Amino acid sequence: MINTLFPCKRYSFANDSILLDLPNNMISLIEEKKIPIKLKKRQVLFYEGTIPTGVYILKEGKVKKYATGLNGKEHVFNLAKENEILGYHCLLSKETYAHTIACLTDCEFDLIPKEVFFSMIENEHKMLHRLLISMSHEFGVFTNNTRILAQHSVRERTALSIIKLERFFDNNGSIKLSRKDHSSLVGTSIESLVRTLHDFKEEKVIEIKENIITVKDMKRLVDITNFI
Repeated sequence: MINTLFPCKRYSFANDSILLDLPNNMISLIEEKKIPIKLKKRQVLFYEGTIPTGVYILKEGKVKKYATGLNGKEHVFNLAKENEILGYHCLLSKETYAHTIACLTDCEFDLIPKEVFFSMIENEHKMLHRLLISMSHEFGVFTNNTRILAQHSVRERTALSIIKLERFFDNNGSIKLSRKDHSSLVGTSIESLVRTLHDFKEEKVIEIKENIITVKDMKRLVDITNFI
């Protein structure tokens, strides 16, 4: 339903199509060379400032991506879920990681060593094409998110965050995310987020029980964003 009300793709990262329909030899190569990794909730996959050794396929679970400011405060700029590829930007640019990835749930990953990843790019043009499309899309998302942070109110940004989170969790409209991470995504203080969520609850736009947000009126949320 939300896709008919709001252009979520314009404001959301997603790269789960990059590895679709690979030839059998590529699939066999991944299966042969991959390194399975299991992490518990709150454990870190990789840290900002470290050197990439490959790319990660998120097989199960959900993670947050954040950068750390001068005061040590986290800025969560994106969440990722099953089938997304993590860590390829800095690998391609030959730079250290610009962000940290931590687990929101228990997670399972496949590490694809960088030599294998580069071989796949060189030999599978379809994958390279999708990779370029994904990176181009992500540039547009970053541009939109920067504009939103600069020009839209906390109320409008909070409404957008709930729309995106409802789609991300895909759990009958229910959203379970810590207020700390949610406020960081919005770009505001925890206190401002809590006040705004309370207003939405009073307006019967959402319902909150045991810190779980449930969307009650998606159309009203879209109107509040003032984006379309």
